Amino acid sequence: MNFTVSVQDALSNLFYGGSANVPWEQALDGLTAEQAHVRPPGLPHSVADLVAHVAFWQAYLLGVFRGEEPQWVERAAEGWPDAAPEGWDALRERFFADMDALSRYAQDEAFMAMHDPQGRFRIVPLTSFAGHGLYHLGQVVTVRQLIGAWPPPGGGDTW
Repeated sequence: MNFTVSVQDALSNLFYGGSANVPWEQALDGLTAEQAHVRPPGLPHSVADLVAHVAFWQAYLLGVFRGEEPQWVERAAEGWPDAAPEGWDALRERFFADMDALSRYAQDEAFMAMHDPQGRFRIVPLTSFAGHGLYHLGQVVTVRQLIGAWPPPGGGDTW
């Protein structure tokens, strides 16, 4: 395996949680819509809020990559869309579908070497957004721990 392929594989895997974290799929496993919308006392977000936020930015980046010119938000709060309780399954499906799409872009060496609208190689926003997702993945685990919904049915790191 050469260096470029290793970088592509590592970056692609980060969208799913990376090798040093519980994967997103496992972190969301077994969570009911009701549990997903619980905001622990003292915290500003539920699991559904966190997933909706990451999904918002995944969709934004995919829009940029597809040449759609999505509108940048003026304030951070605009990147936190409401996560309706009846839409938990649909949100998860869209979240994972967009995650797969971003992972595929990370596997495309020619694409990653192209420049984005700001003149950066596309590997730069891909890496940034993968890191953004990991940041919020850790929050998802913490929220689940605080609401008594951890570990998930398949198990999870507890240290």
